[in-house]
Amino acid sequence: MQSLAHSPTIESPTLNFNRAFLLIGLAIFTSQLYSLVLGFAYGMTSEGLSEAYYFYSEIGTIVWYVLVLGIVLWDIRSQALVPANLFRLDFSCLWAYLNTVLGYFGGCAVAVLLISSLSKDTELGLEYQTTVLRGLSFLTTVILAPIFEELIFRGYLYTSMLTAFKREKERLVVNAMLFAAAHVFLAGFLFGAEIPYYIFVLGYLLAKLYERSRSVLPCILLHALNNGLVFAIDMAKLAMYS
Repeated sequence: MQSLAHSPTIESPTLNFNRAFLLIGLAIFTSQLYSLVLGFAYGMTSEGLSEAYYFYSEIGTIVWYVLVLGIVLWDIRSQALVPANLFRLDFSCLWAYLNTVLGYFGGCAVAVLLISSLSKDTELGLEYQTTVLRGLSFLTTVILAPIFEELIFRGYLYTSMLTAFKREKERLVVNAMLFAAAHVFLAGFLFGAEIPYYIFVLGYLLAKLYERSRSVLPCILLHALNNGLVFAIDMAKLAMYS
């Protein structure tokens, strides 16, 4: 399997970083605005966050994924580039970096377990959701989020950063910061939702994995393992404290 050393044979397409930054920045702004509106409209009840808040949050997330990825694909093609060359959906690459994925997941797991141990509340708010809503939460968190977010934040945004930032560490930090900004909602501070403080660490490791592999598939797997662990811990909390 592939070592951590970056493969010099991989050449990534050149994307316009200014356009990518503007598009992702606007996408993050709209998600924050939607979160605030949702919080004021369907926020706290006497028993905590309402079921309506989580329902419209999940639906809004799915719509956001589809719209943003559509805009991303349009921008890639408008620069006469092929999306497949950015995403590199090569399963041999996934196998080559499997050890790296598992190693990074170990680090993510430590962070997730430490943060989760500090509170009895679930990160995803499962205690306020019906069984159907929990199923929808699993769909968006464990399946859709890893796919769409890696295509957007690594395949598209990080590729655009390769020429804009000459130093690797700068690319990793900026990408992780933007990734975290899309997840830590202002509404969380106002309405009591759990804040995933470790998200910057996850974003940094995902960016580093893409830097090494230049494929979104290892990143999707790592992201799915992390989110799956979060969901499993939340379900365990429900069983223990309900």
